[in-house]
Amino acid sequence: MTKHSGGKVGKAGKILSSKNTSNSAKSKAGKTLKNHQDKKH
Repeated sequence: MTKHSGGKVGKAGKILSSKNTSNSAKSKAGKTLKNHQDKKH
């Protein structure tokens, strides 16, 4: 997977890769990344 840095997608990636993030934040970040992949890749 391409590494994204900066912007909404990069932030979502950081949230997902962080170990001490709440599950609700992770699911939101996961949705953001999924939407991005569907649109851009």
